[in-house]
Amino acid sequence: MSTSRAPGRPRPTALVRDGVRSALAQPVATLTTAVVVAVVCLVVLATTGQSAAGERAVMATIDSTGTRLVTAADAKGDAGVAADGVAALARIDGVTWAFGTGSATDVRNADATARDVVPLRALYGSLPADVGTVSGRAPAEGEAVVGVDAARALGLVDGVGVLTDGVRSWEVVGVVDAAGPLASLRETALVATDPAGHEVRYVYAMARDVATVPALARLLPDVLPARSPGGVVVEEPTGAIALRDVVAGQLGAASRRLMTTVLAVGLVIVCATVFGAVSARRRDFGRRRALGATRSAIVVLVLVQTAVAASLGVAFGAAAGAATVVVLAGELPSASFLVGVAVLALAVCVVGAVPPAVVAARRDPVRILRVP
Repeated sequence: MSTSRAPGRPRPTALVRDGVRSALAQPVATLTTAVVVAVVCLVVLATTGQSAAGERAVMATIDSTGTRLVTAADAKGDAGVAADGVAALARIDGVTWAFGTGSATDVRNADATARDVVPLRALYGSLPADVGTVSGRAPAEGEAVVGVDAARALGLVDGVGVLTDGVRSWEVVGVVDAAGPLASLRETALVATDPAGHEVRYVYAMARDVATVPALARLLPDVLPARSPGGVVVEEPTGAIALRDVVAGQLGAASRRLMTTVLAVGLVIVCATVFGAVSARRRDFGRRRALGATRSAIVVLVLVQTAVAASLGVAFGAAAGAATVVVLAGELPSASFLVGVAVLALAVCVVGAVPPAVVAARRDPVRILRVP
């Protein structure tokens, strides 16, 4: 069987090689297109990239605690929630941390004459990093820490002292601070307690991400054994999650509009640039058509030349844009964002080259080559 090809229908690899050689043989046209694409990449990254970095920072702040914290409360104190369930909850996949607190007992500073009192609650589990230690250390079993507001009220700002309820006493080893949904701990003293045989009033569980919050809320009653499960009230941050979705949607829409505008302008500029380059080579394309090249071969040739130039522009533009975002936003854009912008810029360039390529392919070679 013959493997020869019809005249004017070169192999695809030959077309690609010819397109690359043509791009290298015309440095001015190639460099012009590359500069245009590089500027598009740079502008997209410097604007949309900075917006995306800001969006990530805002989302990270919103997601830090408020949108991922699920609480379970024995509102009336008669549900009989076993404190042992807190440790089991903390081991569940998808839970970052969990701890619980018991019923409140009024205590005061045993070494002071002041009559100020604060609530003392048993602590089941370890305090998370969201509850920062201001002074001192984390408590061992039987030791207490106090919130910053409670410490000021009791005169224990240095995190050293003794608390008493008039019958028992607990050594204070530190001062802690908290914010957001855990801000109530600022006014409370916590004593580390073995959960065996005790009941918990409040349980706090941090989901690993916002998407797992509903599942965690449904799971809490099953993980926390109680005499009266109906007395356990589970709260999830539905309002905070809704606000997060609104903020993310608005920020994302603004970034997408900005990127679309920049890419649309780039598309027009690339189309005009390639059209000028194609017009300058009309006699070359006319000779190819006269020698039997098909219209599709001419289109592919122009697109390959444009893609070569665009690849150079994307490389330089992405590097410059990433450096610009680091300077403006203080962080490097994510790899997926950089790749996405590069692919979009390359696609815009190739799409912008289609109309000039079609025009070049449809010109009459006889009219182009006719000598006046």
